[in-house]
Amino acid sequence: MPLLGLVILACGAAEPSFRLEVQPMLVRAGCSSGPCHGNLNGKGGFKLSLRGEDPSFDLRAILRGATGRRVSSLDPAESLLLKKASGAVPHEGGVRLNPDTFGHKLLARWIAAGCPDDTAKAPAVTRLQVSPGEQFVRPGIDKVLLKVTALLADGTRRDVGALASFEPGTLALVTHAAPVVEANRRGAGSVLVSYAGAQAVARLHFLDHEPLPMAEAAHPVDRLVQGRLARAGEKTAPPVSDHVFLRRVWFDLAGTPPPVEVSRAFLADKSPDKRARQVDALLEGPAFAEVMALKWADILRVEEKTLDARGVAAMHGWLRRAFLDRMPLDAMARELISGRGSTYAHPPANFYRALRDEQARAEAVGQVFLGLRLQCAKCHNHPFDRWKQDDYHGFASLFSRVRYQILSNDKRDMLDKHEFNGEQIVYMARAGEYKHPGGGLVVPRILDLAGAVPASADPLVVLAEWVGSAANPYFAKAQANRLWRHLMGRGLVDPEDDFRLANPPSNPELLEFLAAELVRGGFEARSVLRLIATSQAYQRSWTSDDDEEDDGLASSSRPRPLPAEQVLDALSQVTGSPLQLKGWPKGTRAQELPGVLATREGGRRPSSDVDRFLRVFGKPERLLSCDCERSSEPTLAQTFQLLTGDLLQEMLARSDNRLGGLVSAPLDKAVEELYLAALARRPSAGEAGGAARIVSSARSRREGLEDLLWGLVNSREFLLRW
Repeated sequence: MPLLGLVILACGAAEPSFRLEVQPMLVRAGCSSGPCHGNLNGKGGFKLSLRGEDPSFDLRAILRGATGRRVSSLDPAESLLLKKASGAVPHEGGVRLNPDTFGHKLLARWIAAGCPDDTAKAPAVTRLQVSPGEQFVRPGIDKVLLKVTALLADGTRRDVGALASFEPGTLALVTHAAPVVEANRRGAGSVLVSYAGAQAVARLHFLDHEPLPMAEAAHPVDRLVQGRLARAGEKTAPPVSDHVFLRRVWFDLAGTPPPVEVSRAFLADKSPDKRARQVDALLEGPAFAEVMALKWADILRVEEKTLDARGVAAMHGWLRRAFLDRMPLDAMARELISGRGSTYAHPPANFYRALRDEQARAEAVGQVFLGLRLQCAKCHNHPFDRWKQDDYHGFASLFSRVRYQILSNDKRDMLDKHEFNGEQIVYMARAGEYKHPGGGLVVPRILDLAGAVPASADPLVVLAEWVGSAANPYFAKAQANRLWRHLMGRGLVDPEDDFRLANPPSNPELLEFLAAELVRGGFEARSVLRLIATSQAYQRSWTSDDDEEDDGLASSSRPRPLPAEQVLDALSQVTGSPLQLKGWPKGTRAQELPGVLATREGGRRPSSDVDRFLRVFGKPERLLSCDCERSSEPTLAQTFQLLTGDLLQEMLARSDNRLGGLVSAPLDKAVEELYLAALARRPSAGEAGGAARIVSSARSRREGLEDLLWGLVNSREFLLRW
């Protein structure tokens, strides 16, 4: 309590400020939150602006609402505002301000002073500072005091720890006695601090172990990773064995397990640079472009219902060529954002064919190219970031002139407005209007970062040029983070497209470095992927005693399920049974499919065993502009597909598959090849003996080999990317 008194003394005044004291205190008490009076319709006949967005509105609501009965300057203690908040009269929201608290006394003083209105003259908060901004808290300590300082437009500073609102970003942290933050359990978390429209964040690491000495590292990525790990007191897992590395890097950069001959050669190679050479070879191979095209097709909503089969093929082909030709990511972004013309002849125009209104376009550009989820600013100011509702609608207004000329539409369901089957021309109208939900027309502008777009300019060209420019603080970081997540399984900012103040990166210095390297490398994805894949951080193993919760510091590598296409392509490659897809050349891999469906029959419903297999293993419908739609959760349906599904049984039974060539081979050689094909390693002595017994006890050599391979492809070692 004495400590809190010091905070109060610093910001107290003879005549309390509504703008700088009373309203922030009401926000802190939760009075203007969504479940309470900040609700769209208010509560109990009393409405406040959500989280104190509109001080003038709130003052009017307090003074003039309910015929002025909420405050009484003559007898402040009888004010309904005080009696409700303190529980003196029934209040659905419960007790918010006990009579002996600073907040209750502040509100009473303001009422007694005549409820002075300073909403127009109070200096604005230009910046909020929180200290410590980041702290590694040693074992045995479970509380941290945050000091919050507001910098005002008149040059003054205020200690506002008693008035600011505190939002823990994780259940590991609580703020019952804010500005004191307490840990429920050890781990890292952030606390968003808000005051009078300004925000700041503190990141706290409650350590399980004492900090460690900094380990030496030659690789630039490892130096930055080791620095964080040392401060966090975390030890690193040992490097993976050669076969685990080989299988990992092939899935990550080629989308398939390594062929048997590659595994043999790599395991026999004793040169110290063989891992780096393998990374280089895969980055230069054609399969890398397939991996990247698949990833971006997910994000860009390349699906048959809206784009139709021909548009899907055009868009996927353009993405594949872009990565084959080493198109820089900023150039790719410019092509997509400014894209127009025929959706068949100019594939980037399909970006807007998939996004049929201004708000969908704005949200997609924000997520895909800036790493920003702007949706929360659509109806009100973003509660956990800097973006205001005006920013959202000004950004959406950039896309108000996009139009479509539908040359044909031979769709199956005439009542489905989202289905298109035929060529479209995407073009820009000479003029377009976008209305703010609060009323009035909106001037197009690029958030609050680049000002309004001149009326004479093409807004999409202006936006496209800005996105990849040095003036944009988000693009390079967002794309570097996406590349890190592709290889490491978790973004430095996680989720990968959710950059915001309340969600800081787990390693800010590393993110800055990777973004700078991406820029230095001309925005070519391979440069950053090579940097990551050759690091010790990427090549670490996983141990069973690792903590369940991934803190994003890259102390070890977490096993994760293979994506649907990789599971199916791996089964096809390991069994030696090329996929036979209706409408596609024999041997077309699942990873090469341009759209959602494996068949060219149109529609959206799975119509083949391959379609059903891919859907069961998490292939997305591509209805969202993020990678989050792809599921990696194991399900019972997946187990049934592998245990009894027709697709795998047909692959194993095919007479001309890999097993057909091994029936007459020496048993030890046959077993070795199956292990190399499925797991990129040779069997141990115990495994070889067990495999020999399985094959020998079967009714025939062929049946025994089928049983052995069936067991291998149903193992966790096969189905996970280790």
